[in-house]
Amino acid sequence: MEFAKKKFGQNFITDKNLINRIIDILDQEEDHLIIEIGPGRGALTKELINRFSKVIAIEIDPDMESILKSEIKSEKFELIIEDCLEVNFKKLIEDNKFKKVSLISNTPYYITSEIIFRTLNVSKFLDKAIFMVQKEVAQRICAKANENNYNNLSVAAQLYSDIKYEFTVNKNMFKPIPKVDSAIISLTFNEVNLKKVNDDAKFVAFVRKLFNNKRKTILNNLSNITNNKEEALNVLDKICLNQNLRPENIDIDKFIEMYNEVY
Repeated sequence: MEFAKKKFGQNFITDKNLINRIIDILDQEEDHLIIEIGPGRGALTKELINRFSKVIAIEIDPDMESILKSEIKSEKFELIIEDCLEVNFKKLIEDNKFKKVSLISNTPYYITSEIIFRTLNVSKFLDKAIFMVQKEVAQRICAKANENNYNNLSVAAQLYSDIKYEFTVNKNMFKPIPKVDSAIISLTFNEVNLKKVNDDAKFVAFVRKLFNNKRKTILNNLSNITNNKEEALNVLDKICLNQNLRPENIDIDKFIEMYNEVY
């Protein structure tokens, strides 16, 4: 029996009901490419293969290669042993001609934000993404304006998708048992908000800068971007936004209006 490795943030799912509950969130169209990040010992992978046309699993730990290849004998399965942050997802999707493509990840806690931002960057090639993350991180990603933990990642996720907090996963459902509970969130991608900005990467960077000093007012934060307090004040007046609000009080619609006034 291989032991989970702390350096890779490995915690394996063992409960069959939980596995099915996670996979049920996906659109159940058989002609469907599933990209799985962090398959571990393949518990989720095996069920994905039962349901869908192709599963590409990306695993950072070379020691898992022999386990996965010995336990999964299917032409529908492809294994890539590589750091998911180094994988060219766009090329991977383009090389596999599927009408529907989804991503699923039992996300290592230490690189959660990086994986989510990388997924958002290729969202136009994806239909849906499911992430298992720490409960606190899930609440942050799903937060709306004026809620606890609302931040630039919350806004970025809303730019690309409809986000849903699906359910909480008790820490005792993993081996080894992590210190905190996890949660499943889903992102269903669409271009509703994307069409409102001229450059999505520039918008995300803009929002990130506004959240750099969360305790400062939006006027102060915007002034740092425009390098001109008067100009920042004019922008806020034009979009009818109170200059004393803080970034966590502002919804995505107002961030989009503000961005479009500045750029």
